[in-house]
Amino acid sequence: MINRQRLRLGWVVLVGLAYLACLLWYGGSGPALTPGEGRAFLERVRTSPSASGHPEVLTTLETLIALDDGREFYMLNLEQLATGPEARKADMAYARVVLPALLRHGSLPVYIGRVRGQLIGDNPRAFNRAALVRYRSLRDFLVIFTDPAMSAGVGNKFASLTYTEARATAPVFSLLAIQLVAAGVFGALGLAGWVLLRRQ
Repeated sequence: MINRQRLRLGWVVLVGLAYLACLLWYGGSGPALTPGEGRAFLERVRTSPSASGHPEVLTTLETLIALDDGREFYMLNLEQLATGPEARKADMAYARVVLPALLRHGSLPVYIGRVRGQLIGDNPRAFNRAALVRYRSLRDFLVIFTDPAMSAGVGNKFASLTYTEARATAPVFSLLAIQLVAAGVFGALGLAGWVLLRRQ
């Protein structure tokens, strides 16, 4: 009985520690970039293949760094996908590079969808995919953006697209709460383990 009780308590502690590790990984409220960090990142961006051919990237990043508060933000991507098997192959190749880089830094796509029509607006671009990517912080975004692996894979990104727009957004109101989802998952695991160990 004592050993079983210890196992149950040990399981609950283990699940609790795993949940805390998940919260630390997800983050979303850290220190803002210092001026020195900002300058160092901008210099890395200047020499990054990810920014080649897009001078507006550097200008926008200078503004984002000046406004950085260390908190999470979301990148809205509107994409015009190229057609054909080679474009699809390039898209998958880029995904295999970007997803591990995102997850290493507490970031992840929270929505990917097909555009089915334009209801309002006069932008002539025929976007056919929208993606919302959550970044733990601007610091994490810049680390990912200047990662050599990302730079090596950026050719696949542009080979899969004919046009793309990306806009950084700071949350004002959001019902997206990954922390609550994680709490539910780990809570269910803890309860399931407690019940199963109790029956043994």
